Amino acid sequence: MKRKKPKRTPDELAALAHEHSERGELAEAEALYREALALGPDHVGILTMLGFLLVDRGKVDEAVETLERARDLAPAFAPVQLAVGSAYAAAGHDELAVAAMELAIKLDTASTIPLERLARHHITAGRPREAIGPLRRVLRRDPEHAQARFLLAGLTGDAAQTGDAPPPALIADLFDSYAASFDEHLVERLGYRVPKSLAALVAAPGDRSWYVVDLGCGTGLAGLEFRECARTLVGSDLSPRMVSRARQRQVYDELHVEDLAATLARTRDADLIVAADVFLYVGALDATLAACAQALRPGGLLAFSVERSDGEDVKLQPTLRYSHADAYVRGLAAPNGFAIERAEQTTLRIDNGTPIEGLLYVFTHR
Repeated sequence: MKRKKPKRTPDELAALAHEHSERGELAEAEALYREALALGPDHVGILTMLGFLLVDRGKVDEAVETLERARDLAPAFAPVQLAVGSAYAAAGHDELAVAAMELAIKLDTASTIPLERLARHHITAGRPREAIGPLRRVLRRDPEHAQARFLLAGLTGDAAQTGDAPPPALIADLFDSYAASFDEHLVERLGYRVPKSLAALVAAPGDRSWYVVDLGCGTGLAGLEFRECARTLVGSDLSPRMVSRARQRQVYDELHVEDLAATLARTRDADLIVAADVFLYVGALDATLAACAQALRPGGLLAFSVERSDGEDVKLQPTLRYSHADAYVRGLAAPNGFAIERAEQTTLRIDNGTPIEGLLYVFTHR
């Protein structure tokens, strides 16, 4: 007689759900959290994790309802207050979000997480000066906190404290939280057309003959533009949730959750490398362009965009994105084995009603 498999406990289901969530498999994670909650309806931890997930999936009203229920069960539990604050922020309830996050900070006097979350909410809400105080408190609690140091440097203009690039975990977390609404926000609201513009500048063949690598592929917007010319199309991104969205498009032959350095290190003889609004998060480009040259075949192309800086070679802006001067970018071409095939100015997107000016380049590997 066959033995029945033992039923999984709510905590076991929640652990499994978390694994799916980390891989960007949000629908599977949600189903498991709901299964766990059916077994333990008042499990505060599961309610909290489900609430966070619902925010990521864009189910904001349900997230608020779920997390308010968790708060009613455990009003003095700091993670619940923080989660409620995140849900309020996603729902556009700014004052409620700030109040909940500040309460989480009072309830947890050791962790840096509530302070950092409040700082990032202020940044997102267009109050960068309000973020400086919480970030300084993070660094008092943890002087080695790389993300807080980077954010504070960007807000205060102290670029010497940032290092060569933002911490990968910061970028992954930023785009994980952005994944659910990325396409709608960037394309429909901000008028983002960089992948389409780069494709027009490259003028690639339409016979699927190229080996194409899409660095920082996000949800796959560049993949859609370059699929027609690709025999093999490889995408990579730091954000597992972005990669999950890209996978749903079914245009890539391979997708990897990793930084661009790892992708370039194992790429050889590529016909085209695309980096659409990726170098904005890299900073100094010397090492990256050298790695791109190693990954391309002779005659291969590198197509990329940058935000334009009219002053310094590389500048970390209060937006926490880097801008690059045209002369700086051009000066890196020849030393890294590239010739400049094409270059043009463009508007990358409209941000709070302001056009963000950028530069598009196509380099040829000599």
